[in-house]
Amino acid sequence: MSKLQNLYTELISNRRPDVDGWYQAYKAFHAEVDSIGRKIFAGSSLADKATYQSTRFYEKPEPQSAFLEELILSQNNGVADVGLSFLSRESYNKLIVHPDFIPALEKLLKAPTENTFRNFRDTWERIRVGLGIKGTPLRINRVLSARILSVSSTVDYKKFDQVYNWLVDEKLIASPSSPSLDWFAKNIHVMEELDKSFRQTPPDSEVDEILLSIFVWQLWLDQPDPFAIGSQVIKYGAPGTGKTFTAKRDCKLAFDVWRSAFGAGGDFKFEAHHEVVQFHPSYGYEDFVEGLRPVLNTEKKVDLKLQNGAFKRFCQRASLWEKDTYEIEQNGVRLPALWPDLTIQDIIPFKERLTGKHWSHIWNYPDPSIFLKDAIPPFFFIVDEINRAELSRVLGELLYCLEYRGVKGAISTQYSTLNDEVTGMIQQGDAWKFFIPHNVYMVGTMNTIDRSVESFDLALRRRFRWERVNPDIRLVRFALQSTPWNELADNLEALNREIGKAELLGEDYQIGHAYLMNLQYSRSLTIYVVRNRIWADRILPLLEEYLRGSGKFDELCPLFKKAFGIK
Repeated sequence: MSKLQNLYTELISNRRPDVDGWYQAYKAFHAEVDSIGRKIFAGSSLADKATYQSTRFYEKPEPQSAFLEELILSQNNGVADVGLSFLSRESYNKLIVHPDFIPALEKLLKAPTENTFRNFRDTWERIRVGLGIKGTPLRINRVLSARILSVSSTVDYKKFDQVYNWLVDEKLIASPSSPSLDWFAKNIHVMEELDKSFRQTPPDSEVDEILLSIFVWQLWLDQPDPFAIGSQVIKYGAPGTGKTFTAKRDCKLAFDVWRSAFGAGGDFKFEAHHEVVQFHPSYGYEDFVEGLRPVLNTEKKVDLKLQNGAFKRFCQRASLWEKDTYEIEQNGVRLPALWPDLTIQDIIPFKERLTGKHWSHIWNYPDPSIFLKDAIPPFFFIVDEINRAELSRVLGELLYCLEYRGVKGAISTQYSTLNDEVTGMIQQGDAWKFFIPHNVYMVGTMNTIDRSVESFDLALRRRFRWERVNPDIRLVRFALQSTPWNELADNLEALNREIGKAELLGEDYQIGHAYLMNLQYSRSLTIYVVRNRIWADRILPLLEEYLRGSGKFDELCPLFKKAFGIK
């Protein structure tokens, strides 16, 4: 259940603005199809105009024709896109006028059961074969998905089977009662299992049958690993795009995924496994790695003493497992040198030497064949505004460690001769060495307007994976949908389009969605008033800073103001 919860959090909760348009369209069309089905159950027919009351088709000149086009012919009717399941209008017209088609459809809409669905499917197939029409199974399945929510909107057999088999193999749902279930029966099984799981342990965010149906599709899109996070990542983009927020969120989710798989029996808290620092122009090597700092001695006098910086202290906590195995050899090779390939089974012979509390969850894990590196808890170090410091001075020789992880990449630091058992990591001969453990993930964030991405040292750039974070208009629309100011999303989109075209600015200077989030204005204020306040309080000062000294403010500001909707 924990893994299902984490999957739902990542694929639905964290991406709700991305899927909300689909959710609203799906919900609306299903409600219409359900209404039409109930009218047919009460004795009406598809030919009766009254059948379409309380739907948008009622006002159409020919309600039945409009409804059937939406249900069957359309590429995407809000429930599902039929992809390459092509049906020409000519073939569609021949299909729906066949005397057997509408009666079979009405039976399905009236009582959507396994029998009526199979009757409708067989009727459709028999008609299309007789007419020489190409097979369109996705469209057949989509009709059922529009009528009931106990089957998912993943109407493609192969794609659904891939998700279904994965859920069963991962033991996220119970195994089927029969190995020969078809698409209908497998769907019923999956939706029942998901509904039961989330009813027993509700997630933190909203969940309903439509979101569960979308969840099944998102599982297919993101297989096999929706939680991948690089060991070294930099999230970059314009101000206000949520880079720090997403960095923390992604790290928290990755930790929860690990904990649900390997740390369920231990007392692991994310708070103890992550740290956030913010770089600034005066931040240096001494703050990050190590340096001489003034301390009071027993005589109340000031001495200079070696102190570890934030990142080195963090690596000390994360390195416990690799450090413990450093003195252990296997076939003449120290265990840390074999780290990527070690399994729990490989270290069981040395259990008596690995007695720390931090090893207890390893020995309690039921499957000793898994890799040790997977069972070791991850640690996440987030560097906010990473480009505001002089990176070559802050990182120093750590560039080597970033590329060569673990004990194999151990190096002497600038103050290595002053290290001891308190400040040092591992001792090789008479020298203390530092290394970055395999289980440390470094995530940096940077505003590209503070210092261009291109100004980064190439040696540093190639050691990180770069992820651009753009303004997300869908997130603004989602946040404002229950307010009287939802038009602001279109205003921000138009403004950013104009900024992106400006020769002196470009996409790095666009306005992030955070500037329009969590608006604390009274709901009684009109959008005219709120738009002008946001412009004056949040956007105009930023544009003034962007264009300071350029001589272009008076020329560009009126264009930006108009694009934002202010006359």
